[in-house]
Amino acid sequence: MFAKSSWLLRPVTIFVFSLVALGTSLYLYISSYLRVNDAFAMFVRKHNLDARQLLDSHTWVTILVLSILVGSIILGFSLVFTYYQKLIQLYRMQQNFISGFTHELKTPIASIRLFLDTFSRHDLPREEALKYIDFMRKDTERLASNVDQILNLAKIEEKKYEPNFNRVDLNQTIEEIVAKVHSPETGKPISLTKSAVELVCEVDPPLFEMMVMNLINNAFVYNNGDDKKLEVHLARSGKNATISFTDNGVGLEVAEIKKIFRKFYQVGKTAKGSGLGLYLVSVVAKLHRGQVDATSPGLGAGSTFQLTIPLLGEA
Repeated sequence: MFAKSSWLLRPVTIFVFSLVALGTSLYLYISSYLRVNDAFAMFVRKHNLDARQLLDSHTWVTILVLSILVGSIILGFSLVFTYYQKLIQLYRMQQNFISGFTHELKTPIASIRLFLDTFSRHDLPREEALKYIDFMRKDTERLASNVDQILNLAKIEEKKYEPNFNRVDLNQTIEEIVAKVHSPETGKPISLTKSAVELVCEVDPPLFEMMVMNLINNAFVYNNGDDKKLEVHLARSGKNATISFTDNGVGLEVAEIKKIFRKFYQVGKTAKGSGLGLYLVSVVAKLHRGQVDATSPGLGAGSTFQLTIPLLGEA
């Protein structure tokens, strides 16, 4: 009984019933009106009255006006229903964001707490203590990175972020960023192919590094294989510099490619991240007068993300 009541109270069911009721009301009203009008016509003919112009024009004008009004009501219902569905979708995406972002915060916090407990209970040799301190430092950097992403994104969306563009050579900049992540021992091997020519662009260093880091981390997070690989390739393409990130990860369906850059969107409703990483990438790329695109042969066949940035003097 409860399940049946829940089904009857669903928005889709109520919306369909409302449309059916409205359509039925219109049909009954028009049918009743036509019967009354026919009766009136018979009365006019019986008494030899000349009211053809009144009858014809009044009848069809009334029906036309009613049809327009009912059509407007149906359109209004449809718009309200569409916005309601979008609101529900946004609410679910926000819930996924809260779940994913909470996980991103809890993991390093739990790790730091474990190391602190270890320090408080044991007298560790200097070398081992430094190793744990290094782990804690990386966890705090991870926490700071997550918080910075949220804060910077909020500033950019509110147009309060003031970028500080610097002239850089992308070959050197990307090499330095890759060096921070490249680690075959921890399953993050990165193959870098630099451009044969100099790629001079204007970038905001902190934001640019955050954007590239997101693309690199995304390649390893969404890779369930044992032999993870990422190839980063720089090249000049006309008046732009292109940076391609090609992985051998889970891949993407064609229908998902346009959605992955949306705010809070996560493929398969996964809780691996906050749903803001690729959205932040697209926002920062636009801030640099560039863009980011994704391609994939399909599920299980890896993906390629291509970042395009105007060369200095060519923008």
